Amino acid sequence: NMSDLTTCADVLYNYITANQEVPWDDLRYMFGEVFYGGWITDAMDRRCCVTYLEVLFRPELLPDGNSSPNMELAPGFRAPYPTDYASLKNYIETALPAESPVMYGLHPNAEISLLTAEREILFNTISEVSGNTDAGGSGSKGSDVVQRDLERFMQMLPESLDMIDIESRVKSKTPYVICALQEATRLNNLFAVMRKSMEELQLGLEGALNMSAAMEALAAGIASNSVPALWMSHVSTRVQEVYSLSAWYADILKREEQLKIWTKGDLSLPTSVWLPGLFNPKAFVTAVMQTYARTNKLPLDVMKFMTDVTTKVDPSQIPEAPSEGAYVHGLCIEGARWDKASGSLRDSIPGELHTPMPVIWIKPVTADKFTLKNYYECPVYTNMQRANVYSPMVSTFTLRTKEAPYKWVLGSVALLLQDDLSA
Repeated sequence: NMSDLTTCADVLYNYITANQEVPWDDLRYMFGEVFYGGWITDAMDRRCCVTYLEVLFRPELLPDGNSSPNMELAPGFRAPYPTDYASLKNYIETALPAESPVMYGLHPNAEISLLTAEREILFNTISEVSGNTDAGGSGSKGSDVVQRDLERFMQMLPESLDMIDIESRVKSKTPYVICALQEATRLNNLFAVMRKSMEELQLGLEGALNMSAAMEALAAGIASNSVPALWMSHVSTRVQEVYSLSAWYADILKREEQLKIWTKGDLSLPTSVWLPGLFNPKAFVTAVMQTYARTNKLPLDVMKFMTDVTTKVDPSQIPEAPSEGAYVHGLCIEGARWDKASGSLRDSIPGELHTPMPVIWIKPVTADKFTLKNYYECPVYTNMQRANVYSPMVSTFTLRTKEAPYKWVLGSVALLLQDDLSA
């Protein structure tokens, strides 16, 4: 806003007049962390703001003697030679390129992602306001569709995991075992809610029970192929589901398959964990560090982790779990791609918005061995929405890069647990 802009201009003037040389670092900190940055609550948003200042607000912005600056503020748009206000204003109005993703450091694919998201919002809104589904009407076509899909969902729903049997086989409650038990408990709670709500709706459609508001909402969700709020609330209270109901149901069944394997025998850690299939993936990442800390008798507050991307695309190619840390799979990357040949980040191929990642090794390290040299600290989100209210950031993974990390920061590169576009 104008007040921040005016304040920054005043601070810039005071700093320049009080110092023989421009204090670039001080000014970047004041602008990026105090004035504009003070309004930013999300850590990744603040990092983006600071990175823009590091890239654009530097000595090359000014002329060297009488020659014009060689620095480009955007592709094809050089920093102007400082003259008077009118000349600078005219230069900006006439020479500034047309707005595009590349102008801000984004890949051209970003525009496709934006248009895709706007299309989804438009059609979802049309579907919601059209009012052409009569989910609860007795004898209606909509009711027949709901009845058919409801029966199919009820047949597909597995039995709950036997927690008494599982816990009886636990020899030691390691961090991984605790994580597995928590995941199994949450899955059972979800199955119980789903089973009860579907049985009640079944009776309501048959006329044995009066249709309640909850039953109507479930019927409407089934009719529109959208995840009912009641079911979603038992997966997460913060993540807004982007999958269709059919894709979400398949995802839940896949979670059950993973937990059945994990909770066999003595609940040993799987060779590779399907990270998107966990209710609380952040807890699993913490369990990796806890396990290493306990094994090596280290305090947890000195623990960090780094991630190395393996060459294996299929987790079945992994022969065994690592001696330290854990393998995870199922993530995709947005804003860039992973080049297996060079083992580093590369620009996306035009038209490829999301590309699957190979198996990733989460490797616990102590704080003194943690480094970001030649790495990009990549945020991991649940889905494309990214916003903290709906899609909390799970963690940050380190991805190797042969280019400056700021390129991927400005390119808004992130790892996603859910590939919204494939649903």
